[in-house]
Amino acid sequence: MKALFVVAVALAAAGCLPGARTGQGDQRPVVQERTFDVTGFGKLEPGMSKQDALASGELAATSAGKSGTCEDYRYQGAPARDAGELADETAAEQQLEAAQKAADEAGAAVGPMPDANAGAAAFATHAAKAAASAEAGAKAAELAAASAQRIAKRAEAREANGGVLFTGDRIRLVVPPPEVKSAKGIAAGTTVDDVKAAYPASRQRDEKTWDVPVPDQPGTVLSFHFAGGKLVTFLLFNADAKCG
Repeated sequence: MKALFVVAVALAAAGCLPGARTGQGDQRPVVQERTFDVTGFGKLEPGMSKQDALASGELAATSAGKSGTCEDYRYQGAPARDAGELADETAAEQQLEAAQKAADEAGAAVGPMPDANAGAAAFATHAAKAAASAEAGAKAAELAAASAQRIAKRAEAREANGGVLFTGDRIRLVVPPPEVKSAKGIAAGTTVDDVKAAYPASRQRDEKTWDVPVPDQPGTVLSFHFAGGKLVTFLLFNADAKCG
C-alpha cells in the first residue's frame, strides 16, 4: 500500500492523473478571444509602419492587391488571392500608370492656342496635339474606371475577411476578421446607443458613422459604420494616410 501511495503522489506531481493540476478534472488550454479596440488588433497597432506590421506575423506574407500607393494585405489564414488574377491586376495597374503618364505628357504638349495671326499650319498642329491629348486622356480614364472596380472588389473582400490597407509605409485601414468583437463587446448588429454607451468619447461624423479618437494618434479613429440603425462594420481608420 505504501508503494502504491508513493507512485500516486509521483504521478500527481507530474500532472499525469486526472485533476492533478486543478483538482477539477481534465483541463484543456483556454484560447483567449482576441478583440479589436483603439489599441489595435493582435500585434497590429495604430501608427505602426508597414515593415513592422508585416513582421508582426498577423498578416499574410504577400500582397492581396495594389492600386497607386495603396496596398491590401489579408490576415494569416484568410482566403488567399488567385495568383493568376493578382498578376493580371498588377499588369493592369502598370498599364494605368503608363497611360496616366502619357496623358499628362500629351496634355502638356498641347500648349496655348495659336495667335489669331498664326498660319493654318500652326492651327492644324495645335488641333492634332489637342486630339492626341483627348485620346490619351480617354484611354487613361477607361483604365482608371477599371482600376476603381478592382479597388471596390478588394474593399468588399476586406470587409468580408478582414485585413489591412497600407498607403506607402503607413496604415490607412485595419478591418477585423468576421465575428470579432470590440474590446467592449460591440459586434455587428448592435445599435448606435450600444456604441455610445460603450464608448462615451464617440462622436457622430455623419448619419451612418460614429468615431472614437485613438489616443496619441492624430487623425486616426475607431470608426463604427451603421445601416438601418444597426452596426455593419467597425475599423481603425487613419484619415491622414491618403491613397494616391
